[in-house]
Amino acid sequence: MSLGSGRLSAGAPAIAGRFGRLLETTGAATIRRLRVLLVFASFAATALVAALRRDSWRRPVRRAFMDTLNRVTVQSLTTTLVTGVLLGFALVTEVVYWLQTAGEVRLVGAVVVRVLVREIAPVVVGLIIFGRAGTRILIELGEARPRGWLRQLERQGIDPVAFIVMPRMLAYALGAFCLAVVLLVSTLTSGFLVAAGVGVTNVSIWQFGQNVTLAMEASDFVIPPAKCLATGAIVALACTATALTRSDQSEELPRLVQQGFIRSALAILLVSAVFDLAL
Repeated sequence: MSLGSGRLSAGAPAIAGRFGRLLETTGAATIRRLRVLLVFASFAATALVAALRRDSWRRPVRRAFMDTLNRVTVQSLTTTLVTGVLLGFALVTEVVYWLQTAGEVRLVGAVVVRVLVREIAPVVVGLIIFGRAGTRILIELGEARPRGWLRQLERQGIDPVAFIVMPRMLAYALGAFCLAVVLLVSTLTSGFLVAAGVGVTNVSIWQFGQNVTLAMEASDFVIPPAKCLATGAIVALACTATALTRSDQSEELPRLVQQGFIRSALAILLVSAVFDLAL
């Protein structure tokens, strides 16, 4: 009995030591992640404050904003239209078909609003923006610190956040909203046309649009647009923050793009979850 008690008493410190090291590792990782989130939040707040300052909107900043907005909206328009057609065929047509089969046609508008308007459209638009424009930010700005561009801006008295980050953040936000409108219109139109072409529905396109509009609540005219704006802004912030943290050329650009995609995807899902709590 005394021998067994001795073994237990000898093993207790080892178990306590392993548990303590586990807690230490977990706590250090948690503190490190929280520190990154706080730095990113301060980075976003600095860009937002810069956007509210009148003296930030000089001619080069306005030009960068317009160029980025053109890149996000015009160059992503074809991809958005094709995605909307595919979504209309795969989603809207299926919703209309199954609800028509179940005799619940009146629920088509409500299902489309809850699934497409509130959930799918902002996430899909965020992924499109990253693929079409976010990767370009990672490649272009990934050379800013290694080649000394940021140091040159600071020597000239130019705020890099106001000159580089802020116009891209606002352009991505506005571009995401515009692309979301295009995505919704193309999705609903293509879905209805396919459903009407195969004889799934016999209502007119005006009645179909009215059913979707009447199914929308007052919050659907505020929260989904705000969600799209926040999604575009968070993608721009995630890409610029990832690119500007590249300190030397030893870090390869493909790996930088991979990190930017992971961070942008997580940021998009985080924004979606936060806004879902408001609905």
